[in-house]
Amino acid sequence: MEYSRLLQEPDNSNLDSFPGEYGIPFFGKMIQVVDDSVKLCQDHFNRFGPVSKIDLVKNQKVLLCLGPEFNEAALFDKDESFSSAAGYHNSLGTLYPEGMLLRDGSLHKKTRRASQPSFKTDALKSYVDLLLPIQQRRIEELPVNKEFLFYDAIQQTLMDVAARVFLGLDETSRMAKKLNHIFTTINKGLITPLPYRFPFSTYSRALKARERLRIYIQNNIPKRRGRDDVDMFTRYCNAKDEDGSFLDPIDIDGHIAFLMFAAFDTTTSALTNILYYLGTHTEWQDRVRNEINQIGKEDLTYEDASSMLQTEYVFNETMRFYPSVMILNRRTTKDIEIAGYEIPKNTILMLSPAFTHRMTEWWSNPETFDPLRFSPERAEHKRHGFNYIPFGGGAHKCIGMHFAQLNAKLYLFRLLKKYRVKLRDNYNPKFMHVHLPRPKDKLPIVLEEI
Repeated sequence: MEYSRLLQEPDNSNLDSFPGEYGIPFFGKMIQVVDDSVKLCQDHFNRFGPVSKIDLVKNQKVLLCLGPEFNEAALFDKDESFSSAAGYHNSLGTLYPEGMLLRDGSLHKKTRRASQPSFKTDALKSYVDLLLPIQQRRIEELPVNKEFLFYDAIQQTLMDVAARVFLGLDETSRMAKKLNHIFTTINKGLITPLPYRFPFSTYSRALKARERLRIYIQNNIPKRRGRDDVDMFTRYCNAKDEDGSFLDPIDIDGHIAFLMFAAFDTTTSALTNILYYLGTHTEWQDRVRNEINQIGKEDLTYEDASSMLQTEYVFNETMRFYPSVMILNRRTTKDIEIAGYEIPKNTILMLSPAFTHRMTEWWSNPETFDPLRFSPERAEHKRHGFNYIPFGGGAHKCIGMHFAQLNAKLYLFRLLKKYRVKLRDNYNPKFMHVHLPRPKDKLPIVLEEI
């Protein structure tokens, strides 16, 4: 498949043969997607069935395809009938055009293969020593017996992690703080309702910030080559493809920039939502704390973290409700049939992991927080190969999923060993869904020392 040619072909906008409704002019149903994507999916599923048409901002017509059979077809993609690059071309592709999700076919395989050593067990073990002091310092700075917004606090912690683990910088340095500002500016451009290059617009500022990040990364690649530092940037600079050649600078820039977005922001969302559920289900907070205390250490090793199964169940159940990426996109590369539906070439498909994770056909009491559904005795996530996809699936499955879980476990270990997390009485926040799911009020919490 010649993907550069494919990207030049327009999206199929003739969806007249499908049921559904486009929504209001210009914005389509984007406001509903941002406000509550699961509610939108449920409404369309009830009224139109598993496949329906909607319109997103700027007249982008897409097919909403709901259920594990559509997830499997689009993500597993055994016949190369779908393009991830074309699916994200008009969204993530505007700011992260060389990211791993924006690559298909042999180019994706080549760059993913060169990236894999940065996420294997030996690499993950080396990151533990980088993560622990950052998390300890930031947790010690948290207020005690006083309400604060956890989302803002964990965001600062994970910005430090990104500077140290991804870029190999002193997280307290001026350069780290400058890059954090650049990175934040870029991501604001992903969620603006007006993605146009107006002077001084959020989107224009994001494009300029992305160029500054590109200059920093590419200028530092020669300085990292030949070094044996354990940060991801240095690992990428020294990674080689199957021909024994270094990755091109454009590939390194694309992957590091996208990795910072994918790993930093998603873990911020995940840890915020985990504390929401541990605060509203205190029996599980006690259960995780008991598991932590049974380890009997002040600091975790990689092997200790791997043994924290109760914590892992909580992580998985939180990601079932609120996967860090609530919407997945693909575009068809040919006319195809899925579950009896004939879908034309170049049609954008929108998949909803969060909706699939709440389907009563595949989950017992799906609206109930029940981490034990992931235990070996029940294994509800294995009832279908694609009924649980918090990290996507197939060739483009998130390469950093194990790092994200390790990062979360290390943080929870230190926080819950020392503090009890309390929420407001009868706390029931409204959640935002895009671009990252979290309570809209940023999760106000109180820490009580144990």
